[in-house]
Amino acid sequence: SGTVIVMDPKTGAILAQASAPTFDPADKKTITLDSIRNPAVQDIYDPGSTGKVITVAAALEEHKTTPTSVFTIPYQLKVGSQTYHDHERHATERLTTTGLLAVSSNTGAIQVGQSLGAQSLHDYLTKFGIGQNTGSHLPGESAGLLLPLDKWSDSTLPTNSFGQGYSVTALQATSVFATIANDGVRVPPTVVAGTTDASGNFSPAKQGGSQRVISAATAQELRGMLESVVSENGTAPSAAIPGYRVAGKTGTAQRFNEKCKCYAG
Repeated sequence: SGTVIVMDPKTGAILAQASAPTFDPADKKTITLDSIRNPAVQDIYDPGSTGKVITVAAALEEHKTTPTSVFTIPYQLKVGSQTYHDHERHATERLTTTGLLAVSSNTGAIQVGQSLGAQSLHDYLTKFGIGQNTGSHLPGESAGLLLPLDKWSDSTLPTNSFGQGYSVTALQATSVFATIANDGVRVPPTVVAGTTDASGNFSPAKQGGSQRVISAATAQELRGMLESVVSENGTAPSAAIPGYRVAGKTGTAQRFNEKCKCYAG
């Protein structure tokens, strides 16, 4: 399945949203309880490596790192009783913060998260809207899942640092990137532009309160770093568009299987 959301970062307006597979309202056979759901706001998933943008944004904002700070990046890293590793096996590398974001290193993101600490990372996840309803007023919207800080274990900080251990909706994920695009200000997503009365008078919908999450300077810095993801050395060179500056982030997450109540695939 797939979901696409197009959002205006400055106003929060959802300009387009589509999910597949879908249903044909003219064909009753395609209309099922499952097909008429809105996965953009009802399905939750671990963001995977797209969550690394929050970790890096927080570390930049708190002056724990810079785009050119250099890290030693091993293939695997033991934290507490757990061992974490990168997606692809590699020799120990020296990468900048920009570089570890470009190649999407888990062990690098863990080190960035450790520089922040649990309290600070949890604060920024909350500021970016994780674990909260977006306020879109779409039916059945999920708030996602974010453990309260007092429930964090030794493995929560490292896993949350690279985008696992918490869950988001596609709309929440879109809002994170819109916040970075909007110079660090989070604007609640809106679907209804306004209403028109019987006389044709248009009343714009009330806007939800915006919130500054990171500084404009941090957001600008991070956008430049995210351009490296779609470069020849990044994980998504095919997402580059000639003549345009494109910032992005790839992500792979483990899927939760309802049958076994475990991760599978």
